[in-house]
Amino acid sequence: MFKICRHQLRMALASPRFYVALFMGCAIHIVGIMPLLEYAKGIGKPLSLLEGFVYFSCERYTIAAVFLCIVFLVSDIPFSSENETYTLLRVSRRKWLAGKVLYLLCVCSLYYLAVLLAGMAFLSGNAFVGDFWSEPVYYLAQGLDLGEYNAYFPYPHVLRLRPLQAVLAAVLLHVAYGFTMSLFLFFCNLKLPRTLGYAVTMLLHAVFYMMLSVFQSSYYARYSLLGNSLLMYHSIYGEYKELLPSLGQSFLVFGIAAAALLIFIFQAIQKYDFRISVGTKQ
Repeated sequence: MFKICRHQLRMALASPRFYVALFMGCAIHIVGIMPLLEYAKGIGKPLSLLEGFVYFSCERYTIAAVFLCIVFLVSDIPFSSENETYTLLRVSRRKWLAGKVLYLLCVCSLYYLAVLLAGMAFLSGNAFVGDFWSEPVYYLAQGLDLGEYNAYFPYPHVLRLRPLQAVLAAVLLHVAYGFTMSLFLFFCNLKLPRTLGYAVTMLLHAVFYMMLSVFQSSYYARYSLLGNSLLMYHSIYGEYKELLPSLGQSFLVFGIAAAALLIFIFQAIQKYDFRISVGTKQ
């Protein structure tokens, strides 16, 4: 299992697709937090290094765009090379599946960790190291006058978490969404041609995004997996618990969705003819 995961990671790191996806994800993140940095510089106050990712995690437009890079990155799953048949001759289908799933979890984690570090590097010129909220973020959360700046963060309930807690929760939520949707792409690629599987996954992501855009109430965000990955759509220490799900409830939703997809994938693999379906012959 671990050897399959390691082999898959090596192939990913040797592919230009990995670095294109990483560059695009980091670039989108940096563009998304530029208004926050400009606002902090404008009022002459520093930010916390951790606040850029929290700000980014409460913006559905940039989150939705950054996720598209993950779909591009893992779009060749599970048939990443033409030697999959030879791999299956040496291991069981169960171990092969476990290795692929572990790879998806690892690559999603590495991707969002890289995005986090890129944002911290971008803010480092006007930021401090500390686990407490800065004045600019506090002002934004309180809805104070922003003047000519386009920064936007009307989520005071998020500040009930410490910055480090907020970043950890945000990273785990994004990884959970990316991993779950990668499993969906995995299943689609088993049942459909690769291009069509990619299109179906993108369509589902677009549906989740539209659910957040069409409905005015935050209550309906719980019915969108993308909404469950956004930090501001969660009840923090019981605040807004009648309107928003808790972090634990969202992780439970992702766990159930991932488990169901794993069952479907395993059943599909049991009936799959890999001799004629792998690599370029798919």
